Amino acid sequence: MRHRGILKLLSGLAILVSTFSFAASNEELYEVQKVNVAGNELFLNGMGAVKKHSTTYYIAALYVKNKSRIDTDIIFDEDAKRMTLTFALDRVSGRSFGREMAGSLKINNVPDELQAYRGDLRTFIGMFKGIYSKGDILTFDFIPKTGVIVRHNGEILGQIRNRGFDKILFKAWLGEKPYSASFKKGLIGANEDKYAIELLRQYVEVKKN
Repeated sequence: MRHRGILKLLSGLAILVSTFSFAASNEELYEVQKVNVAGNELFLNGMGAVKKHSTTYYIAALYVKNKSRIDTDIIFDEDAKRMTLTFALDRVSGRSFGREMAGSLKINNVPDELQAYRGDLRTFIGMFKGIYSKGDILTFDFIPKTGVIVRHNGEILGQIRNRGFDKILFKAWLGEKPYSASFKKGLIGANEDKYAIELLRQYVEVKKN
């Protein structure tokens, strides 16, 4: 049943994508629609873009086991979930990105929650170093009983095992003060079809870079 639903979605995507003169194969579209995280089959919930000075900074893709348009349901979901950030700029400072993440974590969580994870947050922010290039991907996986694993282009940067850290982290993207209203709207799958397909086009193009 789930497989037939994905095929139907892909068929619709292929038609919409052709409107934008976007030559993507069905295989590429299929790959974007679902991922496997530690044996858990996850499905694309939505995509959102963060911009700097009207230029796309990165495109985020949120994967969950059960799709939802309710931010708190996603944040507090105990099943596996994944967030990928694909950079669209030619050059991004890892330390600058880490500072931005720290700011988002701070404004979307209450001080007592952050205090409880102070050491983990320090470890987490310290994972982002060096220079990221266009097409580089940061992956944030939450796996039950394992914790949060962070990767850069598939290489593990670190792991936070403490229970509940995933909720602190996902609030940075889905909390009350996200990077932008349109960013959060995209992640919960509420974008209009035209913009959703445009993001998909950008996402695949950047990944091909």
